[in-house]
Amino acid sequence: MAGRWEQTKTPGVYVQQGRNGKPRYKAAFRDARGVVTSKTFPRIGLAQDYLADIRIRRATNTLPDVSKGTRTMTDLWDHVAKTYRGKPSTFASYEHRWRNHVQPALGRRRLDSLRRSDIEGFYADVEARTSLDTRRKVQQVVHKMLAVAVRSEWIVKNPADGIPMPGAEVQREVRILTDDEVEKLASVVPPRYRALVYMLADTGARPGEVIALKVKNLNGSVRISEATVEVGGKKITGAPKTRGSIRNVPISPRLRAALRDHYDAGYANRFDPESYVFTSEGGTQVSQSNLRNRVLVPAAERVGIEEFTTYDLRHTAISLWLLRGLTPWEVSKMVGHTTVGMIEQRYGHLYEGELQKKIDRLETRGAR
Repeated sequence: MAGRWEQTKTPGVYVQQGRNGKPRYKAAFRDARGVVTSKTFPRIGLAQDYLADIRIRRATNTLPDVSKGTRTMTDLWDHVAKTYRGKPSTFASYEHRWRNHVQPALGRRRLDSLRRSDIEGFYADVEARTSLDTRRKVQQVVHKMLAVAVRSEWIVKNPADGIPMPGAEVQREVRILTDDEVEKLASVVPPRYRALVYMLADTGARPGEVIALKVKNLNGSVRISEATVEVGGKKITGAPKTRGSIRNVPISPRLRAALRDHYDAGYANRFDPESYVFTSEGGTQVSQSNLRNRVLVPAAERVGIEEFTTYDLRHTAISLWLLRGLTPWEVSKMVGHTTVGMIEQRYGHLYEGELQKKIDRLETRGAR
């Protein structure tokens, strides 16, 4: 059990013997409204420096008003929503996690009442009733919200700081389809989605990037400049994942022929540059979830491709490019990766066979 707080020789700094036997220090002060608050530190020098900074801020009338800590998490979310300046698609994902997970559990909690143990328990509950991936995403949102509260001087310290983020679930091995499997898949999907299969398999584009393509983006090459994400059943089209994701990708002969058939069949209007290249049977923008669950996965099962995911077509394009001699740098530019390392990390095993051949050739030369 931790000991009592005792006054040190420095006014406003207190010391306590911690549970681990090490002392910790508390710096106490009155905020702009006269409310007493405090912050703890592992070393006395840090507590003294903190109080020195408080004295400077008091002299310049910039002390925080910690009485704002009586506001609730819902008040904080309203503030975050009002001041957010990032991508709309990112905000939509935050809003989805807030509405479905954070608000029901923590929405009425006062900021100054939240403790690390409360937040750790909340994370554990989310993971138990949903998944590890959802818990990770919710943890990101809560930490970002409370960081805004600190920057806005609603609270002095982020109670979510220091809570470790659990490791992501291990990704399955990259699945590479053969040209024959791609052809079989394209042959059994409804005709309006045939060119879409080739677009994914021959350009390595992400599904959201392909769904966002407009007729104006196909002019000698595929110009990828937008992406569509779905959050809570709502489609949001905007800038792609990163700045490096804006790129041009060459059109293969197979894809060129498929797009020509696609236009000739009336699935897209080649004379309207602002119209989507790929649309649903109702003429609206394709839904990623419907494309995956109602079109591609059933088609893959019919031709014997087990455990298929839409991203297998992206992996197929990347892998075939590497096997056919393109450098990792060239491939990273075509698929919108920000670093070559991402290619080498996920697809480095593809070089093992070629590396063995080179070693064998060296051995043969040395034996002469």
